[in-house]
Order: sequence, then C-alpha cells, then structure tokens
Amino acid sequence: MMQVHPDIARLRSDGALQPRTDAALAQWCSTRRAIAAMEGLEKFHQGAAFEDLPFLVRLMRDHAAARAFADALITPFLAALRAEPLAQLPLGHSSAPGMARLRMATHGRAGVTLLAIAPRARAMPVSVLFEDCEAHEIILAGECEAAVHRREAGGLVSEVQLCSAGTRFNRKGPDAARQIIAVARPLLVLQLTREPDHPQPSQEIATADGALLKVISASKASSQHMMALGVLGALEHHAALHPIARLAKDAAADRDVRWEAMRQCLALDTGEGLAVLAALARDPGDALQAAACALQRQLLAAHPDLAAMMEEPA
Repeated sequence: MMQVHPDIARLRSDGALQPRTDAALAQWCSTRRAIAAMEGLEKFHQGAAFEDLPFLVRLMRDHAAARAFADALITPFLAALRAEPLAQLPLGHSSAPGMARLRMATHGRAGVTLLAIAPRARAMPVSVLFEDCEAHEIILAGECEAAVHRREAGGLVSEVQLCSAGTRFNRKGPDAARQIIAVARPLLVLQLTREPDHPQPSQEIATADGALLKVISASKASSQHMMALGVLGALEHHAALHPIARLAKDAAADRDVRWEAMRQCLALDTGEGLAVLAALARDPGDALQAAACALQRQLLAAHPDLAAMMEEPA
C-alpha cells in the first residue's frame, strides 16, 4: 500500500494552507522599512532621481541599513517556511543552478531584489550583455570578484574588482555592465533597479575585441509577440498567415517583431512570404529595406529556383 506523507495528504485535501507565511508577508508589508521602500519605489518609477530619494539612497549606501532591511524580511519568512514547507512564497522569485532571486518590493518599472549566488570558481566570460537600465547594488555578505565594463568611444573598457560586504555598484544606461566572475564565499546582494519607459535593445558584446554578437529586444511586449509568432510558426497555423504578413509590413511595429513575422511568413507560405519581402525591399523609407534586400540576395544564391517567384533584389 502506498504511503502518503501527512503534509502531502493535507495539501491534496485542503489545498495550500499557509497562514504563517501569509502572516509573515503581512508583517513585512506593515513595517516602517517596507512602507518607506514602497513610497520611494513609487517616486522612482515616476521618474524621480535616485539622489532625491533619501530612504533608497541610505538603503543602497549604508551596509547596516541594507542588512537590517533584508533581515526584516528573511527572518520571519524562514521561520514561517520551516513550519509550512509546502507554502508558496507570495513574492516574485526565480532560481537557476547556483543562483536565486527574490523580488522584495516593486512598483511599476522600479523594484528591490535580493540576489543570492553560491560559491563558484573564477571564469572570465567571453561576452557581456549591456542592458538599458539603472541599477544600484550593495553586497550584504560574501566575497567575490566582479568585472565592471564600460563602452566608450575607444571600445570596451573592463576592470576586475575584489568585493566584500559593503561594496557598491552603480550603473545607468546601456553602456555599463557588471558581471560576477568568481564567488569565494556565498554572496548576498541587494539590488535597486529601474527600467526606462522605452528601453533600448540589449546588446551582447565580445569581451576580447568589443565586437557586437547579438541584439535583443528589451521590450517585454515585443518578447511576448516574438514568442507568439514562434509558436504560430511551429504549429504551422496557416490561418494566421495574413495577420502575420500585415504585422511584417507594419512600419509602426517593433523592428525585431516585424522581422520575426517576416521569417514566419516565409516558413508558412513561400509565395506570400516572398511577396512581403519584395514589398519591404521596395520601400526606401522602411527600416527593414536593407535587411530585406540582403535576404533576397541570400535566397537567390541559395535557391536559384526561387527567381521566378521573386523580384530582382536591389
């Protein structure tokens, strides 16, 4: 006979009971620190300068204040989760091998996050991702090496720093980045971030020579559209062909989304896709004209039999 642990049996019959965890969150939200953080985040989201927000400035520059802020959340939550091991943490969180994130507070485009990184050997990355955001960080505990990168007129400038409790990082805009390249002792970092209303695309840069490796849309909506297009293409959903073609030709839409629509249009129906490609290549005012002309030439070189179906590329 199968044995079912009492906690599992209770979960199956009553659902997720987590009064202590819910009470811990309520306790946290009612603290002076949490209220001050949310008020600061609201102003930060609305565009206030970081330097004009005293509580957030102290939080990201005063190690003792930052530790107290984190401890006020961690201590009651750990006690609650020990008592309710099947409870769901009612805050945004994610994890990957050797790393975990907990979104402590958020308001619109601004948020405070707790980042934990396990010890790992030193490894210099071959590339670095530059993202358009404002970030202020302070190390609460642990020791690490960090690579700080800047893009300047002369190319990529990088330096390695030894970091410990109290070390701070600040970056703003798409030309600064920070990477943790080694962790000697488990690392706990408090982060304050703000995303722009309309962030520039993220760029992956080779650390060896500063060459551009990849451009990634920084828009969540665009990323969702890209995923949706990929799903429609994978499902070979031909009923979506004409809306996808219209999206590819919509000059007001995100450039990356339009190009993905172009690709999926070609995959769903070669004739329709080539007609859309020709329309883009004919329009000198379209941001995709150069890419469309280049793709026409590539397709003709790889598949000469398509010549009868497409216009001569510019």
